[in-house]
Amino acid sequence: MKKQTLFLFLIFCGIYSYSQQWTFLGFPGEKISAIAVHPTNPNMIFISGDNLYKSYDGGINWVTVALYSFNSIIFHPDNPDTMYATFGEGSFSDGIYKSSDGGNNWNVLEWMYLPTSLMIPGYPSGTIVAGTKEFGIYESSDYGNTWTQINDSLDNLNVLSLAYIDPCDCDSGQQYFAGTEGGIFYYYPFLSEYWHNSNTPVNIPVPAISSDGDGTSFSLWAAMGGYSNSSGIYKSTDLGVTWNVSEYWDLVIDIFVNPLNSNTVYAADSGYGVKRTINGGTNWHTINTGLNDSIIYCLAQSRADTTRLYAGTSSGVYVLNLSTGIQETSNENNIAVYPNPTNDKIEIESPKKSNIEIINAQGHIIEKVKTSNMKTIVDLTKYSSGVYIIKAKTDKVIVTKKFIKE
Repeated sequence: MKKQTLFLFLIFCGIYSYSQQWTFLGFPGEKISAIAVHPTNPNMIFISGDNLYKSYDGGINWVTVALYSFNSIIFHPDNPDTMYATFGEGSFSDGIYKSSDGGNNWNVLEWMYLPTSLMIPGYPSGTIVAGTKEFGIYESSDYGNTWTQINDSLDNLNVLSLAYIDPCDCDSGQQYFAGTEGGIFYYYPFLSEYWHNSNTPVNIPVPAISSDGDGTSFSLWAAMGGYSNSSGIYKSTDLGVTWNVSEYWDLVIDIFVNPLNSNTVYAADSGYGVKRTINGGTNWHTINTGLNDSIIYCLAQSRADTTRLYAGTSSGVYVLNLSTGIQETSNENNIAVYPNPTNDKIEIESPKKSNIEIINAQGHIIEKVKTSNMKTIVDLTKYSSGVYIIKAKTDKVIVTKKFIKE
């Protein structure tokens, strides 16, 4: 019986490895610095190699749409026909570029030296944020017509990556994150205050930070690269205040969260290929079958089709068919916190008894509550206005929620 079980297990593993393997898509010899897949039309793909290329048919045919090698490309979340890109090579052409016709034509939106990254938060409308090397972070509140630096207390101005979260889907609940050449910083734009240091090592570059597809996740991921005993894939479950290593890995350069399932995360490495977790970082596995170039620079996927994963390498583009193999599952929690925002109290509903911790924006536990009922009311009158975190621990799970006290 044991031999038969082992034999069946090996057959299953063989089928899995064969069915999920990378296929070369094209652009041999070109370093791929950015990939963007349309969020509602997965057959529309943009590849930034020696030039910017566009495919309308899932990568079968390509046309050149710009003579630039952009280092980041994003779609506007409300209108994906509007796109933005950064070009930063230390030249007179450096800047933020914009296309209003689905990526067919591009014009400079703002001359900016050495831009590296872009993001478009949900609130307020018209906000665009850009990261640069040497000059920190710029923010525009009028769709890119004017820009202002927001660098107060940002100790490292060499910004490599940007991300945001907005768990309450409101203008007073957003939080920005900046990955720099010396750690991660976080910032509350609605308070118009200063950047805060996280607990990340100050000597490690952070080329990528990612939340879920729409910024509503409480979990954040970061790629902390280079050769170091601390290099690897990091995760934060307290809104970016503290970060813990999920997987040690040298030279990790990109991190990508499945936009429909935040438990599935992919990491790219500029030397060792691609890894994946399907259980929120508990286990990681290398997925390099068919990948002939292990120097990966970027990963991409469409929200409309998460069965295809794209990887940009030092010598072309590969695609991984994820439609076969293991099934991805997500865990849901039923802990509710309301009202949010609130003035004087919050109510916590949980299907099980929980140990509750309330944590302030500096990461300090300011109150502990042990619930004996399914519904608990916490008095907040003694606390100042700001962003707080509720961490609820049951016998099986730990759930983190964010709320605003006005």
